Amino acid sequence: MLELVAEHHVLTTEQLRALVFPSMSRAQHRLLHLADLGVLWRTQPYRADGGSKPFHYLLGYRGAELRAAQDGTSPPRPSTHADRLRRILESPRLGHLLGVNQFFAELADYSRRAGLGGFAADERDFGREGLHTWRSEESITEFYGNKITPDGYGCWHENGRWLGFFLEHDTGTEPLRRVADKIDRYTGSGKPYTDRFDVARRLAGMVLIWTTSARREQGLRKALQAKYSPVPVATASREHGHLDGPAGEVWSVVTAVPEQARRVRLGELPTVIGGTTDDGTPRVLAELATRPPSPLDDDDDDEGAYLDGVTDEMREANRRGLDVGDIVLTDPDLDEDTTSHRTPTRQPWQRWRRPA
Repeated sequence: MLELVAEHHVLTTEQLRALVFPSMSRAQHRLLHLADLGVLWRTQPYRADGGSKPFHYLLGYRGAELRAAQDGTSPPRPSTHADRLRRILESPRLGHLLGVNQFFAELADYSRRAGLGGFAADERDFGREGLHTWRSEESITEFYGNKITPDGYGCWHENGRWLGFFLEHDTGTEPLRRVADKIDRYTGSGKPYTDRFDVARRLAGMVLIWTTSARREQGLRKALQAKYSPVPVATASREHGHLDGPAGEVWSVVTAVPEQARRVRLGELPTVIGGTTDDGTPRVLAELATRPPSPLDDDDDDEGAYLDGVTDEMREANRRGLDVGDIVLTDPDLDEDTTSHRTPTRQPWQRWRRPA
C-alpha cells in the first residue's frame, strides 16, 4: 500500500478500499491507524458548495522513511517532504489526478467483485486475472524516455488474454483536436529523416481514451478517424454508466469506418484489435517491431522524409476500415524477413519498485 500511495501521490478512502481492502470498515480502521503512526498523512478538503470531500491519503513522513530504508537511500528532510505534500494538494491537476486514480480503482474493485483476484496481490502471480498492473504517469514517462506522457498504464488479464493499455483521462477542458493530437506521440517523434514509427515499435499496449460524455466522445472519434496511426485506440464515456465501470461493455475501437464500431468489454478488446502477446502488446505493434525501417525514398514529397516501417497494405487496410487482425505487414523488396529487429526491453508492467 505504501508503494501505491507513493507512486500515485494521493488516494481517497474509497479508492484504497477498492485497491487493497475487503471492506470499508477494515479500510477505515487500518488507514486511521497508519495515519496515527505517521506512515500515511490524511486531510479532508472542504467542498466549495458546502460539506467535506472524502479523506485524501498521502505518504506520511514515517512512510517516506520506511521506503528510503527499503531502497537503501537517505530519507528526505521533513520540510522537503512537507513541501511535496503541499504541492500535490495545491496542484491545479489534483482533480485530474484523482480522476485517473478513480479509473484504476474501479477496475480493481470490479476485479474483486467478479472474483478475478485482488489487485494488491503479488504481481508475479500471472494466473491471477483482472487488473494486474498499474503504473503512474511519471513511471511510464521515465520508462519511455519522455517520448509519451500518458496519464497511466495498466495491464488487464481476463479469459487467458492480456491487454496492456495507456490511459488518456479526458476531463472535457481541452479542445477535441488537442486531445486527438495526443495520439501522435504514440506513433513517432514526427521529426524528418527519422523512423516514423519509432515510438509505436516500442509500445506495450493500446491507447484508451476515457472521456466525460457520449457527445464529447462522438466528436473525439471524428477527430481521431481523420488521423492515421498503427496504434490501436479505443474510446469510452463515463456517461455510459455501466455497472462494471470501465471493465464493462463501454469501449469502442476507432476505425476508418464508423459503422463498423461496436461496444465491447475491456477484456474483449484483445480480440477486436487482432490479438495481443503474452505481455499485453497488440500483435499489430509486435509485428511492426520486427520490421526494419525502410530506406529513405528519393521522392521529394513528405513520404520520403521519413523512415517508414509500415507499408501500403497497412495504410490501405486502415482506409478501408479492416480489423487490425486482417492487416498483413509485407515488404515489397523482401519475400520473407523473420529476423527480429526489436531491442529487448523490460516491459513497464515488470517494474513495480523504483530503480535504485
